[in-house]
Formats: sequence, structure tokens, C-alpha cells
Amino acid sequence: MHGIHSPFIFTLQHHCFYAATPASQLATLKAYRDKLGHDTTELTVADHGAGSKHFKSNSRTVAAILKINSTPLKRAALLARICNYLNVNRALELGTSLGVGTQALALNGAEVTSIEASQNIYDYTASKLKDYKNISLVHGTFHSYLKGELTQKPHGTYDLIFIDGHHDGAATVGYFNELLPYAHGQTVFILDDIYWSPDMTKAWKSLQKHDSVTASIDCFHLGFLFLRKEQNQQAFHIKL
Repeated sequence: MHGIHSPFIFTLQHHCFYAATPASQLATLKAYRDKLGHDTTELTVADHGAGSKHFKSNSRTVAAILKINSTPLKRAALLARICNYLNVNRALELGTSLGVGTQALALNGAEVTSIEASQNIYDYTASKLKDYKNISLVHGTFHSYLKGELTQKPHGTYDLIFIDGHHDGAATVGYFNELLPYAHGQTVFILDDIYWSPDMTKAWKSLQKHDSVTASIDCFHLGFLFLRKEQNQQAFHIKL
């Protein structure tokens, strides 16, 4: 990355993105992944998004789901560091899967709400994360949650919103717009798999230019959108 002119992005890059993850947290993240990686339990997955590029059947082992669909350890560690660096108290995740990202978001004590549409995945992950009292898993589609539960009771705002599922460009833009009322000036939106398809890349490029977005960071697999009014709209690339 060349010529960073934003002090906020510069310090974020060097003190968070490129910082070391505390050894105890890295060990916790790795231990959870290791358990999943040795689990041959078969789950029937109900795909409510763009579907899978790798699986031909909806019946998949936990270990296979971890390998193909779950957040890699390096990215999970980054999520934990982001929550710590930005002092995240409340986080929303669209797409629980096996809870790898969910656990990472919760490691620093943030209250995390995570939405999962597939019943088998929801049941399995809920049992694995039951000891995390600061994690609330919700069974339902993103659409049903955003149109239903989110609007039916006071939710306040979220400090971090992680859109980690569906992989449909138009839907992703829609989720961003629907969630803007639940964000504040320091909220960070994180999008997974921004180059998953031409459709997702188009959505990412359009969100970088959204009127509410003042800074974006393209990390290839992850995209970060900031709403900070303190700076003019700029797009950055950071290699992880």
C-alpha cells in the first residue's frame, strides 16, 4: 500500500491489521477450529444464498464445511483484533455458519448477534458456542431478521456489522442500506468474499462510492467500509 494520507487508516493498518494477535486469543481460535476440523458429523445444509461452488450435495461434514466455507484462522484473528482496536461493544453478523467468525467477534467481550438460516447449522453451532454468554444466535434468513425482529424492538446501533453470507451483489447492497439506520459514525461494515463473483465485485465497487461511506479498505477477501465524517471519501488497498 502506497501513500496513505489518512492518519486513521495508517494507524489502523500498523496497529491493528499488521499487529500480532495475543497468544491466548490465537490459541482459543485455533482450538475451536481444530475441534471442528476433526468432526465428521454430517449436516444437511439449507442454502438460502448464492449456493456453493464446491459442494454438489446439501449433506456435508463439519470438517468439510470448515475447510471450504468458514473464515480462515488468519482472518478470524483479524476480526478479533478489529473488535479490540475499535472498542466494539455490539456486533451483528449476517451468516453464522460454524461460528468461527462469531467466536472471533466475541473474544473481547462484545455482545454479538449472529443470524443463520440453515436449521442444522444453527443447531450445531449453538451447541458449540453455548458457553459464550455474549453471543446470541438467531435462526432465520437475513431478510426475515432485517424485516422482522430487528424492527420489532429497540436495538440501538452496532459498532461492527459483518456481512458474511448470501454472496449476491444486489442483496448485499440492500443489506447495507437496510442496516445503515443501525450504524453510527464510527461503525465499520465488513464484507466477506468481495471478489467471489463479478456480481459481488460490482456491489463492492458501488458501496465504496456510497454517499454514507467515507473510507473503504480492500483486502481482497474482506472489504471494510467506514462512515467517519472526519475525512473525505477515499479508497485504500491493504495486503494481508
